[in-house]
Amino acid sequence: MPKISVVMPVYNTKEEFLHASIKSILNQSYSDFEFIIINDGSTNNAKEVILSYPDSRIKYFEQENHGLIYTLNKGLSLSQGEYIARMDSDDISLPERFAKQVNVLDKNSDIGAVGSYIKLFPTPDFEVKYAITPTYLDLLRENQLAHPVVMFRKSVLEQFNLKYNNCLYAEDYELWSRLIKVSKIYNIPEVLLKYRRHDNTISAIHSDLQSQNTQKTKQNMLDFLTHDKKLQHKICQLLAPKYIYKLFGFIPILKIKRKSDCDKWYLFCLIKFKTTKKV
Repeated sequence: MPKISVVMPVYNTKEEFLHASIKSILNQSYSDFEFIIINDGSTNNAKEVILSYPDSRIKYFEQENHGLIYTLNKGLSLSQGEYIARMDSDDISLPERFAKQVNVLDKNSDIGAVGSYIKLFPTPDFEVKYAITPTYLDLLRENQLAHPVVMFRKSVLEQFNLKYNNCLYAEDYELWSRLIKVSKIYNIPEVLLKYRRHDNTISAIHSDLQSQNTQKTKQNMLDFLTHDKKLQHKICQLLAPKYIYKLFGFIPILKIKRKSDCDKWYLFCLIKFKTTKKV
């Protein structure tokens, strides 16, 4: 049984991008993994590129085109490892990624998923940082895990029947919104993945639908807290970036007129998350 199952869907990825992505996984310093590559009905030479690597860790699967969500869930079901690592077919994992993520999960049984900072390339070339220990409130404000660098604890997914739902182009964010109710999330505060920006990324092609489904996820997160629309509006006001000075452990220190509002919100969240374990 491998320690890690790497899940990488492939659909018509450019040859040069696919080569770079596969090599970045095979060259990891931590080598105890199976590499599940699912060709989701590609019509280019993706199959030939994948099969050009004579590495026994690669497990190649081919199917008619079913889309990313179906393919991701198939990858989860095929995984045999204790941990499941996500990877996109056009990104590049840095050599120490797996070693550092395994170290975090091995030492912290309460963490269900671990990510890291990422670096966008080729342009714009800059780092994207996330909260190191995101809370529910952090996640409600904005996505706090870069999808292609996440490593899951498989037992958490199985225990709480967690998989990707049909939330197109925001399926990762929607999954995090359920995962964080039952397990901690952690980001290693350093870049472990280079995220390729190009004209064919989901964010570039499907930005409108991605935005709509992101907002639906945020609304579901608000509904989990309360169905009081006035309180939901207040929460959104408090979480707006221009109001936030610090957000840590459910205790927001905010630039608001009445400290009592902050105290009530803190108590409400504290009670809610101490007593709730539904997904």
